[in-house]
Amino acid sequence: MDSFPLLKDKRILLLSGGWSAEREISLRSGRAVEGAFNRSGLTFSHLDLKSPEEALDISNEFDVAFIALHGRGGEDGFIQEILESKGIRFTGSNSEACKTSMNKIESKKVWRELLLPTPDFVEILNAGSSDMKLTPHLSGEDDITALDKTFVVKPANEGSSYGITIVKPGKGSLENAMLEALKYDTSILVEAFVPGRELTVSILGSEVLHPIHIKPAGAFYDFDSKYANLGTEYIKAELSPAKLEEIKAYAWHAFTSLGCENWGRVDFIEDEQGNFQIIEVNTVPGLTETSLFPKAASYLGLSFDEAIMEVMHLSCK
Repeated sequence: MDSFPLLKDKRILLLSGGWSAEREISLRSGRAVEGAFNRSGLTFSHLDLKSPEEALDISNEFDVAFIALHGRGGEDGFIQEILESKGIRFTGSNSEACKTSMNKIESKKVWRELLLPTPDFVEILNAGSSDMKLTPHLSGEDDITALDKTFVVKPANEGSSYGITIVKPGKGSLENAMLEALKYDTSILVEAFVPGRELTVSILGSEVLHPIHIKPAGAFYDFDSKYANLGTEYIKAELSPAKLEEIKAYAWHAFTSLGCENWGRVDFIEDEQGNFQIIEVNTVPGLTETSLFPKAASYLGLSFDEAIMEVMHLSCK
């Protein structure tokens, strides 16, 4: 793919690193994008951000930025808001869409209002304080945190499976799981556990890519399964034509309902009855050697470099 038409005269900034729990993954994504830029003949500056203060000092001399920042600061609208204020175009979604997408609770509220399928959940705000507030969002009368239920406890604003605990009947407790999530956020999502297969659907421009079936080495797709190469399998999902059309439609609606655009990823569970449940949207998917977005792009016949160039082109249109 020729990067010449839209990018040859652009002053390009590549942003990676950051100060979130996902810093090391962001650095790996940044190095991968840097390689793609070099092989594509682009001239660019690569900035390893280490603090919010450094981000505020980004020069407005750049035309476009490639955001390879994962987690807080990169996916929560912070860096997007700064770039917007400086008139710098950037890859991915706008600041408001990123804020909503990063917050798993707010995302699920949007989907519930639109009757899109997502697991039942309890919203916990100000966890660990005297002002703690619990709000259930249930489709039935069941208490998803009852002793005979399996449920998932997550920090509302974190990625790469940091702070997530699956609590099974007779094993672990809601209190301990909340303490783990509290290391990352005071807003906590307690979500009904949905047994089934994990699927993820990437989006590139107006194209909804073929789903990938994730077969984690462990109990679920945690940090080690994602990045430590411990035997997790990534398989082109086998779906009937009707189910393929269904999950692609859900992915597009979940993505666009949050205001997202250009590129991203939507994660699902397909339950044991074959129903799809939307789990979350990622506005800055990983770009490491084990990441899912490049693999999905390869189903379109795009190399890693071509996929990166297409993401850049979308930000310049």
